[in-house]
Amino acid sequence: MVASKVVYEGWMVRCGRRKIGRSYIHMRYFVLESRLLAYYKRKPQHNVVPIKTLLIDGNCRVEDRGLKTHHGYMVYVLSIYNKKEKYHRITMAAFNIQEALLWKEKIESVIDQHQDLQVANGNKYISFEYKSGMDNGRAASSSDHESHFLVKKIKISKIWLYAL
Repeated sequence: MVASKVVYEGWMVRCGRRKIGRSYIHMRYFVLESRLLAYYKRKPQHNVVPIKTLLIDGNCRVEDRGLKTHHGYMVYVLSIYNKKEKYHRITMAAFNIQEALLWKEKIESVIDQHQDLQVANGNKYISFEYKSGMDNGRAASSSDHESHFLVKKIKISKIWLYAL
């Protein structure tokens, strides 16, 4: 198996809450690859298994949770998740806003690359097929069954527009 290219890596804060309600804050080593975000207890050497990973694709989102206080530390919190699996997320934080914004920018650029790949692979058109056998009380003709509409998806500065 070919190793993925590392896009960005470094120490960040891993913060969250335990099941009993107590919060925690730990320094973890995060590695952003072209398809994966992972974190480790220490800087990875050779074939170390990460504590947690998140597959990065075009459905991922980076949520800026802003400035929070954890155990007396002020941290800037980011939450990364997949829209299809909202409960599988990685929450990371930084002690300064510059580092948090840098991570956010790097992760969003990887997500954008995957969205661009989806468009390049032919997913830029979404088809809506007509499936009903009846239309307003009349039997549908064979041409109605075969007809479908193609909607062109256009990306303009991170805003998706749909045109017929």
